[in-house]
Amino acid sequence: MIPLVLLAGFLGAGKTRFLTELVPALAANGTRVRVVLNDFRDARIDASRLAEMEALVTPLNGECVCCGSLRELLNVLYQVPPESGSVMCIEANGATETDELLAHLTADARLRHYTLPLQLTVIDATRWQKRWWHNALERAQVSTATHVFLNWTQRVSAERQALVRGALQELNPRAELVSSAAFADWLNALTTRVAATTHREVAGVAAAARTDVAHGRHAHPFGAASLMLPAVVERDAFRRFVQELPPAVVRAKGLVRFADAPGNMYVWNKLPGRKGLRLDLSRPHADAQPTGVFIGVGMPVAELAERLAALGPPGATIPAQ
Repeated sequence: MIPLVLLAGFLGAGKTRFLTELVPALAANGTRVRVVLNDFRDARIDASRLAEMEALVTPLNGECVCCGSLRELLNVLYQVPPESGSVMCIEANGATETDELLAHLTADARLRHYTLPLQLTVIDATRWQKRWWHNALERAQVSTATHVFLNWTQRVSAERQALVRGALQELNPRAELVSSAAFADWLNALTTRVAATTHREVAGVAAAARTDVAHGRHAHPFGAASLMLPAVVERDAFRRFVQELPPAVVRAKGLVRFADAPGNMYVWNKLPGRKGLRLDLSRPHADAQPTGVFIGVGMPVAELAERLAALGPPGATIPAQ
């Protein structure tokens, strides 16, 4: 298998700078590096910088890989041969919603020759949570990370460093704060360990304990679970279910029918930082079924499935379309 690394971080945080340190450190150990760069305008410029370090670089100019350029990204990943001794790094642009992208990278069966996705988020110590209306996106990019790199620490005081480190630890206690050298050592060890494994299992759910290479385990705290809903549910009960989702669920969405209007199907969304439920009337395909997709860290998947099953009223039917 090939370790799959998502490199995230807000605009200007220093993601490409981190790669210019990571790539030589991996190459020094004989690990081949492939990089997919996603940037609105300058992907080819950054690609030239990294190609000089003997990385195999694919630039993706255009929209964000979590939405408009997602298909282009996946097509690139599908075509990479399952060669051992290599690492695939995706440098996402600063506007990427990491929870959406990780869900695709986790659940897509055509990516079975990669490990479950790891995420390193680069944080600018000078600008952490000083981005006005973009602060929520910056926090979201940390919430799904397995590793965090704190950049530009030489530009801030020791007090500022401590404040930022404390905030990151509180936001995501599972993430490990690393240097580029330490992360390179970690990736080299993982690359060696998974070299003889041909593929990972993809069963719709990927949620487990923190990765621990030293003890021979490659698990991942981030997960995406797709769970079926009853044919129809009580509207108020479903709203309570969404409002009471545990903090481990970063994002949730899906399709739902309500007992008081069983002929209608809705797209439902629970967005990060919001307690309310968003509903949009849908015109689904004939075979569309009520479902929920849950994205998060250390989610109680079995508990969620039990709570969903209990929402269906007895004897409810759906009128013929």
